[in-house]
Amino acid sequence: MTGHGGRDVRGDASSWWWRGVTLLGALLAAGLSSPPAIGAERDVLVGVNYFAGWWSESPSKWQDTRDGHDWLREYPGRTPLLGQYNTQDVMDREIAAAADHGVDFFAILWYYNEPGKEREPNARLLNRGLDAFVRSPNARRLKFSVEFCNEPPYEVTTDEQWAGCVDTWVSAMRHPSYLRVGNRLVFKVHSWHHFMIQNGHDIDLARRRLDRLRGAARRAGLGEMIIGAGVGAGEAIPGGHPLARSGLFDFTATYMEVPDLKPADADYPYTRLAALAARGRRLHGEDAVPWMPYLPAGWCPRPWHDPRPCFAAPDRNDWKAALTSMASDLRGSKHLGLPLPDGTTQRVFTIYAWNEFGEGGIVAPTRGDGAMKLEGIQEVFGGDRGRTGGADGHDRRRTHGPPGGPTTN
Repeated sequence: MTGHGGRDVRGDASSWWWRGVTLLGALLAAGLSSPPAIGAERDVLVGVNYFAGWWSESPSKWQDTRDGHDWLREYPGRTPLLGQYNTQDVMDREIAAAADHGVDFFAILWYYNEPGKEREPNARLLNRGLDAFVRSPNARRLKFSVEFCNEPPYEVTTDEQWAGCVDTWVSAMRHPSYLRVGNRLVFKVHSWHHFMIQNGHDIDLARRRLDRLRGAARRAGLGEMIIGAGVGAGEAIPGGHPLARSGLFDFTATYMEVPDLKPADADYPYTRLAALAARGRRLHGEDAVPWMPYLPAGWCPRPWHDPRPCFAAPDRNDWKAALTSMASDLRGSKHLGLPLPDGTTQRVFTIYAWNEFGEGGIVAPTRGDGAMKLEGIQEVFGGDRGRTGGADGHDRRRTHGPPGGPTTN
């Protein structure tokens, strides 16, 4: 059978098993070594989105929604080599693998559930990623930030709910590995549009809630924050845009976007997916607030019976070309990245995603690709750069001039 990315992923069972054991051994050995020394200032910070939706309890996202069987039978190439579930030992290995290949931080998705309640079956387990990261003995080797996933059914609408969120987020920000840029804590709201809906389209209410978060961080002795919001890759933010006029957010970003194409039996080429992200970089290059660009590692949600179109997974050449294009665009723009206090911009982007196994956005080593995605990051951005900026109290940055519009603090 031909599966992941249109490539033959059957192989000999003993062959793929041995490849996995060999890679896992190498990654573990690297993780047990001393962390690399902090090097010169970073030109570009590389982030990877982290989705902790993988558990053994039933129902799980590994189960086919039609009859409950494990969908990896049909898509064995997506089998993760560092572990299938979001357990502590898996996170420990994942941090080591990412840090050894030039990744600077995990942008960890976080979901709200009322205490003792679940918005969906087993939704209480969605935040295991954050819990495991802060407890990991390898946490000093990588940075992390929080992305508040506020799309339904995980909306937050009341002051009481928001207060509980703030307490959790500020607690995470106390960790020494929490990502800072310009010595300011980085935090993102997943969707600008849903955030406004959840605040009744009341700018003053939205501002009060964000100010409550900023104030809590200050009172905890953590200093200032930069808060971003998710927008579409094709949604320009000129000075007259409500997001820019409101001054609520310091930057915008896009988690992932899929080209508007008709579903087809055959996969579209990965280059179509990468081209959309590149167009987004050109469009947002003139925004009134900085935009942190994204790069898709893939998209094919067929295991979840998602009707949207699928794209072939990138091969090594495709992946390197997409990374190289990202690096070039970041270095040629004054507006792409995260804002710094002096009005310049730190070059930074996120990759979709470390472990969106069901949707096909996968950087984590897998049976089908091995560590190819990580090796590409290492080749283009350098895997011996040491830890992310802020580990020693300083940010790794080199930037262009001031953004084209005001940013807020």
